[in-house]
Amino acid sequence: MDTMDWENPLRSIAATVDADVLKVLAGAHEPVTGNQLAHLAGRSYAQVYAVVRRMVDEGIVLTARYGRTNTFRLNRDHVLVQGILAVLAGPARLELEIKQLVQGWSLQPELVAMSGSAARRRAAANDDIDLIVVRSDQANPDNPAWRSQIDALARRIEHICGNRVQITEMDGSEHQDAMSGGGTTGSARSSESRTIFERRWTT
Repeated sequence: MDTMDWENPLRSIAATVDADVLKVLAGAHEPVTGNQLAHLAGRSYAQVYAVVRRMVDEGIVLTARYGRTNTFRLNRDHVLVQGILAVLAGPARLELEIKQLVQGWSLQPELVAMSGSAARRRAAANDDIDLIVVRSDQANPDNPAWRSQIDALARRIEHICGNRVQITEMDGSEHQDAMSGGGTTGSARSSESRTIFERRWTT
């Protein structure tokens, strides 16, 4: 199964210098020089310059000269660039889909969070996606309806991004222990996690 590189989803399509150059340019708010682009992409100047000059010829990258220095920026009006940006937004789109799936559950959890390298947007293509699901203290973890929801969530994530999923379940009390350092399982509210869904109580 093909998997998604969370640090740079473009590598899942083309594991080349092109992917690293495009990621840098997509995240740049100002034009960058060739040296800056090479440094940020983690590639040699020669590799980056050859790629960016080709992209200039293709119209994907715009260039301007200031004195003796060439600068480069992404041509966000190019017909292909919206597709590039959509690929880079893959992790955020996956988080949104997880949230929408959980919102539709008949048995709602208290909290769902992503942890580990995926939460930091550093997961490589072969890394698992780690989720923490906090259920209420009264919920039965062996309830067939609950188990069906958890299993369906894992299958859906693996289907749409390719990465394997590891789901850690805990009840509210166990989560409180983890938050206070009294448990062995990571907290869904730690600095290493990203909250995706939190149940809102109405009064």
